[in-house]
Amino acid sequence: MTTWCLLFIGVFIATALQSNSASARAGKWVFDPSSPVTVSLNYIDKTGDDGYSGQVVDVAPTFRLSRKGGRAEANINYNPTISVGIGDADPKFLTHQLLANGRLEAVENHFFIGADARAGLNSASSSGEFVDAINYKSADGQQSYSFGITPEYRQSLNRYADFASNNRFDWVTYSGNDDGDGSNGSRGQTLNASILSSRHFSAFSWSLNATQRKTFYDSDQEDDTRNNYSAGIGYRFGPRWAVNGSVGYEDNDIQTDRDDTNGVTWDVGATWTPNPRTSLNATYGDRYFGERYSGGISHRSRRTRLSADFSRDVTNRRQQQLVDSFFFLADSNGDPILDQDGNPIIANFPQLEDTDEDFINTQLRGAMTITGRRTSVTITGEISNRDYEVSSRDEDSYGLTVSARRDLGSSINATLTGRTTHVVGADDGDSDEYDVRFSLSKNLSSRTSTALNLGYRDYNADGSRESYTEKRIGVSLTTELF
Repeated sequence: MTTWCLLFIGVFIATALQSNSASARAGKWVFDPSSPVTVSLNYIDKTGDDGYSGQVVDVAPTFRLSRKGGRAEANINYNPTISVGIGDADPKFLTHQLLANGRLEAVENHFFIGADARAGLNSASSSGEFVDAINYKSADGQQSYSFGITPEYRQSLNRYADFASNNRFDWVTYSGNDDGDGSNGSRGQTLNASILSSRHFSAFSWSLNATQRKTFYDSDQEDDTRNNYSAGIGYRFGPRWAVNGSVGYEDNDIQTDRDDTNGVTWDVGATWTPNPRTSLNATYGDRYFGERYSGGISHRSRRTRLSADFSRDVTNRRQQQLVDSFFFLADSNGDPILDQDGNPIIANFPQLEDTDEDFINTQLRGAMTITGRRTSVTITGEISNRDYEVSSRDEDSYGLTVSARRDLGSSINATLTGRTTHVVGADDGDSDEYDVRFSLSKNLSSRTSTALNLGYRDYNADGSRESYTEKRIGVSLTTELF
């Protein structure tokens, strides 16, 4: 999926949601006038076998577009970066960061179309190395893209039952240092049919579901098919407590060393919502690979926002790119929470293995933002283990990021960010990375600011990757053009 395809993604979401003007008349597209553009000049001094010194000029506009009203809603946050190297510096010329989603009620109460798109950077190696436009090539970076369409159909059968069909078609691909499409792209389709409890039932609910998910790979990896049939029930005890459970059967044709991937499935779960600002949930069950569980907590107050979850389930790199590669704080509507610069608070943790092999992923992750009168602090972290289904590799990763911003007065702000990751058991060997960034900014006007930026990174590896240190110093100018 090239740059042109990325642009198509944005146009698709905008066009799809605008096309049905009769049903979406009450909603309007809103372009955030505070969307800034940043121009920066950075000096980089990197040691190691592939060390270099040089300058990089970055131009990074941010585009924020939203729509909510009528029968359509959408949120698009797109941040491309153009980088030009001077001297020995050799950055990636054009990189993309994108988080977009939208939904259209095409036929009232019956047919809905959703779309989502994401783009980001990560390392193609298993080193867990942090990747940006400047170190893209030396860190074996790759640009990842995903795009999904989710048509949904609903029909009331009678007062006891409704029919629903929730389907999805998605694409994932990667491009590396040669700027060509990755050979390990894939496309997937999910087909679903359900009979659900209707308006006759209030506190009690039930469902019958049949789902088939297929994935078609561009590489030599075998395509896979996953079928699941289940029956579920649920009950809500007032506004605070709800319980649910299901039992079913799965029939899978997937690549694994296991003798059998078919069998009975079951799960039970509960949700507790003590107040409108706080919610907790947990689920426990069993599948062909053994126990499966998940849970989460979200809380928001006037000064604090918290989101955390834990899980054990089977997944792969493709599925994480579609669902989990970006973990961001969200509000009660599922919309990303923005920092003081208007950007989503995102933790992009390393993709440890450049393969679409299934693995059992056990993880705990969280993100928290505390906002004071003059100071705000954001903390994100993750602990995860991956147990691969074919190669039997066992990988562990740990990541922690702490960022603090302080208003010093006289239109001056200071931001300090520390980040560390630790990877054990990867094909390229174990690694540790420490990254510290400091920024001192001054508002020149209500729309323009300038900043001094300092950075230090220490990367230590004991495998095929080379250890290095990297120092950065830069100045930047940020302004709102609209």
